[in-house]
Amino acid sequence: MDEYTDSDWNWDFYNELVDDVEENKNIIQCISCGKCVGDCPATKVSEFNIRKIISKVLRGDKSVLKDSDIWYCYLCERCKRVCPKDNINIPLLIINLRNESFKKGFGPRYNDLRKYVEMSERFLTNGTVLEDPLDGGLPPERMEELNEICNFARIKYVFKARKNKSKAKNKKRS
Repeated sequence: MDEYTDSDWNWDFYNELVDDVEENKNIIQCISCGKCVGDCPATKVSEFNIRKIISKVLRGDKSVLKDSDIWYCYLCERCKRVCPKDNINIPLLIINLRNESFKKGFGPRYNDLRKYVEMSERFLTNGTVLEDPLDGGLPPERMEELNEICNFARIKYVFKARKNKSKAKNKKRS
């Protein structure tokens, strides 16, 4: 991690986020141990690094709202489970940052959003984000829950329709 002096820190942005969602105050407890990054599936397929995001927030660097990184998080809560500090809710921080990004008129870029949709599709259909996950896929009962949610929301139908549309476009080009 980069080294910073006291003059590098600006608490205004942090305070804004805490005013919006009080639980965000706990990110100040982060000790930058890296367990969250090491266990994060998004870091394996993108440049996502929650330690850098937290550092930017604590330094008052609002450019984080324009960064692609906040859109790569799956909100899977693995970071929350491995964090040695209590009550650091990284997924909640990411949701808050995404909301702030939209409020400021930023939001995800098209390529970021497309990658996010592809990663989400892999997770919702296979139970994994990576082709060959180190710790295997989701347990069968979680896959059943995911399938139930996907069936209810017709998510797999949407993914299938998107693939069929893409195949049709490719055939027209040939």
